[in-house]
Amino acid sequence: MKNRFLIIPFLFVLASFLQLGYISSHVVSPSQILRPLIVLWLVIALLIWPAYWLTRDWNWAVVLLTIIVLGFAFSSEFFFIVLAFLAVVGVCWVAFMRLRRTRLQLMHFMYILMGTSLFFASYAFFLEGAMLARIPWMPYRQKLMDARNYSLSSLSSLSVKRDIYYIVVDGYARSDILQEMFGFDNASFVSYLQEKGFVVPASGQSNYPATPLSIASTLNMDYIQSFLPALNELPHRWLMAPFIDYSRIRALLESQGYQTVSLSTNWTITDNVTTDRYLHPFPIMLTDFEGFVMDFTPLRSLEPILDGFAPPPTPETHREVIRYNFATLSELPDLPGPKYIFAHIISPHPPFVFDSAGTPLNSSHAFTFQDANEFPGSREEYREQYVGQVQFVNRQLQEAIDAILARSELPPIIILQADHGSGMLTDLASPENTCIEERFSPFGAYYLPDVSPEAIPSDISTVNLFRIILNEYFDAQLPLLEHKQYFYKTTQSYYDFEDVTARLSEVCVLPKE
Repeated sequence: MKNRFLIIPFLFVLASFLQLGYISSHVVSPSQILRPLIVLWLVIALLIWPAYWLTRDWNWAVVLLTIIVLGFAFSSEFFFIVLAFLAVVGVCWVAFMRLRRTRLQLMHFMYILMGTSLFFASYAFFLEGAMLARIPWMPYRQKLMDARNYSLSSLSSLSVKRDIYYIVVDGYARSDILQEMFGFDNASFVSYLQEKGFVVPASGQSNYPATPLSIASTLNMDYIQSFLPALNELPHRWLMAPFIDYSRIRALLESQGYQTVSLSTNWTITDNVTTDRYLHPFPIMLTDFEGFVMDFTPLRSLEPILDGFAPPPTPETHREVIRYNFATLSELPDLPGPKYIFAHIISPHPPFVFDSAGTPLNSSHAFTFQDANEFPGSREEYREQYVGQVQFVNRQLQEAIDAILARSELPPIIILQADHGSGMLTDLASPENTCIEERFSPFGAYYLPDVSPEAIPSDISTVNLFRIILNEYFDAQLPLLEHKQYFYKTTQSYYDFEDVTARLSEVCVLPKE
């Protein structure tokens, strides 16, 4: 019986992580909680005997471990909630014991701790369970299985297979938007691409305003509402992650003998860790939840220990991921066999960590991937720093493209595509307050050997991108879909869409600073 309270610190860790998972559930999937939970449980298990050695009492050892857990693994808000709860329950318990004229003992406090840990763990379980119960798991899993097993009877098998590079430069605006809204002339980069043989459409369009929706739609060659209905009232972005990882395009190319390669994005939703080769700059890439825990708890103090092999999100970490991705793209032609490469590079999208010369740019704001109206700086900061990061990305892309073309035995297919446009005049919580033209005008450029430039329409819609690729190279005979633009109605109903196609022609007025 002497060890019966040892479960208390484990329950408090569980309660803390489930609570953090719940409040970040719009981007964090429940599966991300498991790894850090197990790690911290193992740390607590290793500390049990040292705690007992220091206190020479199992109850005091539990108290010591609980103090460590409350001090390091709790967010400040949750810490004060638990502390207040303990105080109220403790006062009530003391009053009750005095009425009974019973002497207070440490054992009584242990029962309070046990009850508190059970209450918060149970409540956190309830919240997480209620959240998960809203998801229509049966149709969702069936649709995911359909994507993983997707096939086309009309698809021709090629004797010569070109490498396919799908490079997503996050939030890169179309050239006309850069000129009109940012005062930046991107003509030199466009000329470079055209001289290399790229087709650069003048008025390409994205179909959704956010990365998970846009990339999932592009890779599955359909609108979200068509291949994954019934998610209307849900806010969870991570539901798109499996459809980005196990997309229809991946299924088709794997059936053609392609090996799959992905580069780490440092963002779990587009980190395709299940591909044949998952390339990353650090031995351990932290998930969104692990980064969230590091940001909101004193576990951030472990950063110097983790920095060499599993660094938490910082401007320098983000810079290293971006540098690694561009450098790795240059080396991928050396991999043998036909390959499909997915590289999502979170730039020029905020955070702005490079200036135009590639010099590290450190902001006074906290490190965050927030964009549009959630961007922590001013609109003038956004305009200036966004342009600088575009110029940095342009140079990195030129070096990577030169290397890919020079080192490839067979001219490859290179798809350079932004998932959506910039966000200077975007309100992610309101389509009414958003400049639709800016957000739905992504940059795109396509290197398609032996394909007529006329195959790419000037107003190409990203949902049709791979339909065109498959038709031109694999004779897939897929019809092109009607161009539509959809914005979610609120951030809490991420899949309840409003058709904003008619607003593409609206003139957006730049407000004065």
